[in-house]
Amino acid sequence: MIFLTELFAAFLSAMMVENLLFARAIDIPGLYEKRTPGQIFTIGAVLTVINCISSIPAYLASGIFRSHAAFVPFMTLSFLLINGIVFILCYFAMQRLMPERFASIQKFLPFYGVNCVTLGTLLIAARMSNSSHFSSFFGYCLGAGVGFTCAMLVLWSIRQKLALTHTPKTFRGLPITFIYLGIVSLALFGLLGNQLPS
Repeated sequence: MIFLTELFAAFLSAMMVENLLFARAIDIPGLYEKRTPGQIFTIGAVLTVINCISSIPAYLASGIFRSHAAFVPFMTLSFLLINGIVFILCYFAMQRLMPERFASIQKFLPFYGVNCVTLGTLLIAARMSNSSHFSSFFGYCLGAGVGFTCAMLVLWSIRQKLALTHTPKTFRGLPITFIYLGIVSLALFGLLGNQLPS
C-alpha cells in the first residue's frame, strides 16, 4: 500500500504541481509548431514510455552514484547514456510495431526521444526522490511524461482559441502564446504554496 501511495503522490506532484513546461520551463525543440492532437498523444506516449523505461536503470545508477561520492559528477553522463539507449530501443520497436505512427513523427522523433524533458526528468527525480524507494522515482518519471503531454494539449487548445480571436499584429503567433503560457504558468505555480519571506 505504501508503494502505491508514494507512486501516486510522486505522479500527481510531477504532473500537476511541478509540471515540466509550466513550473520548470523545460521544453523541447519544435514544441510550438502546429500539431494535431493525434501527433501530440503519440509524442507524449513516446516521452512517457522513454521516461518510464529509463527510470529503472537510472534508479539503479542513482543508488550507485549516491553511495560513492566520487562518482556523483558522472551521474548526468550516465543518465544521458541510459536515455540514449532506451530511445534507440523504443525507436526500433516503434518502427517495427507501429509503422504508420512511426511514419507520422519519424523526422521529429530524435528531438522527442533524447532531450531536456527526458533527461531533466531523470535528473530531477534522482535529486528529489528518496533513494530507497523506487516507487517515488518511477512515479515522478511517469507523472512528468503525462504532465508534459497534458501541457502540450493545453498549448494546442490555446492555439485553437487564439486563432478565433482578433490579436494585434505585433502579438500574433509566438508572442501571444508566450503571454498566455505565462499566465497559465503563474496560475499553476500558485499551487506550490510558496511562502513570502517574513
